[in-house]
Formats: sequence, structure tokens, C-alpha cells
Amino acid sequence: MASTPQLHMLYTCPFCWKVRSLLEHIGLEHEKVQVNPMKAKKQLPSAPEWTKVPVWVEANGEIITDSTPIMKHIDAKYNGGSLWASEDDARRDKWLEWADLHMSKATIPILYGSITSALKTTTRVSKLENFGFISKRLYAWAGFPIMWGIIARSRVKKDGRKPKQLWHDLLTEFTDSFDGAEFFGGKAPDLVDLVAFGYMRSISPYPQFSQLTEHAAGMAWYRAIEATLKV
Repeated sequence: MASTPQLHMLYTCPFCWKVRSLLEHIGLEHEKVQVNPMKAKKQLPSAPEWTKVPVWVEANGEIITDSTPIMKHIDAKYNGGSLWASEDDARRDKWLEWADLHMSKATIPILYGSITSALKTTTRVSKLENFGFISKRLYAWAGFPIMWGIIARSRVKKDGRKPKQLWHDLLTEFTDSFDGAEFFGGKAPDLVDLVAFGYMRSISPYPQFSQLTEHAAGMAWYRAIEATLKV
């Protein structure tokens, strides 16, 4: 068994960035295990029942799957549940569901919304992820027509907004919910803040992140959470 907990992950996965943001916020020691995207069904300790990242494995072998349940588990076990605690459970639950529904779906359009950005993104992904020699090149050049032509375009068409406008609208809606506070959680970030931050942070390795930096309130909140990370 491992001496420390393990996070089985993909570097570019938005759901993994959620968990990573929590881990860095509370400063929990852990091992990152970067999975080969083409071999996840064989490499993940949760397979074959669960074949998606992230997967959290405790030092005693206990396996937790799915990003939000993983975050709740880590907060409860290592942080006394303080980030999940709320004076208004209905508000917390509503906005957690909102972030998991809307912000998660907004990552694909901004990264793959045009054929140029899709090519840049897939090339970047091929360098960041733990691909094999052949699969790295296949993904870089064969992945972008799929991500752009099939997935991203359909989401942009369905929503009707340009990816940049979509993100600016989401950031406005989210930061307006703070009621004048610095964070959704008030004076300090809570789990909802870290979930939303993780989705936004997943775009940071790409040039498209510059489109988000133009949103003043969103970036003030983002930088404030970034300053709490223990990395």
C-alpha cells in the first residue's frame, strides 16, 4: 500500500483540477499518479467498475471516485468538514450544482470553440499528458477535428453565445451571488469556491485563459483563491 494518499489524474482534466485545488488549498500531502489517457481502463485502481479520473486512493487502499464526492471526502477526513459546512445548505447545494453543470460544460467551448484554438489545445494536451510515443502524435493531429467539429461546435451552437461571452456571463452570475463578500463562502473560500475555481483553473495552461482575465470581478476572486494555495 502507498504511504500517502494518491490522486490518479489527467493533468488537463477539469474535474481533476477541482480536486487538486482543494488539496493545494488545505496543503494535504499526496502523490499524483498521472494516467495514460489511452490506458485509463486498465491503469485506474477503480477499473473496470469506474474508468474515469479523478480517482482518490487512501493509504489504506480505500478508493473514492468522482470529483465532488472526492472533495467532500477529503474535506471531511482531513479538514474537519469546514469547507463543506454552511449556514445556508440550500444556497450551497444550489450553487455547487450550478458550477458542476454550467462551468464544467463551458471549458470545452473556450478551448476547442474554433479550429485554430482546437489545434492549439490538442497539441498542448499531447505534451502535458502521459501519452505513449505513438498515441501522443495521433491525439495531437487527430483529436482536434473531433473536439472541435463534433463536441465544441455543438455546445456553442446549443448555447448561442461565443465561448468568451459565456465565461464572462458565468463569472458575473457567480460573483454577483457573493452579495458583496470576497468569496462565495464569505470571508474565506468554501468548497463551492474551490469547485468553481478548479474549473476556471483548468483553462490556465492554455492561451485562451487570457480571455477570462478580462473579467475584473472574476479575476479578483480567482487571484484571491490562488493566494490561499499552499504549493
